[in-house]
Amino acid sequence: MNDTDNSLAGIRAIVAEILALGEDEIDDNADLFDHYQADSLNLIEIVAQVEKQFRVVLPAQELPFARTIAALYGLLAGQRA
Repeated sequence: MNDTDNSLAGIRAIVAEILALGEDEIDDNADLFDHYQADSLNLIEIVAQVEKQFRVVLPAQELPFARTIAALYGLLAGQRA
């Protein structure tokens, strides 16, 4: 498994735990708010866990656009570059 796979799997696991879903139920491109009924508090918790697990600080101005796992991964990858 490469770094991209590990990062996506890590984010997926965080989202699944916070939203009480099975990891196999999650689509990386599905909107967390519209598809999974996440709310802003869920997003704050997801971002906090991603930052803790991957030891990064995601840019606050970009967080409103982090509506999918793929978008969160993009923010994470941008901070690790």
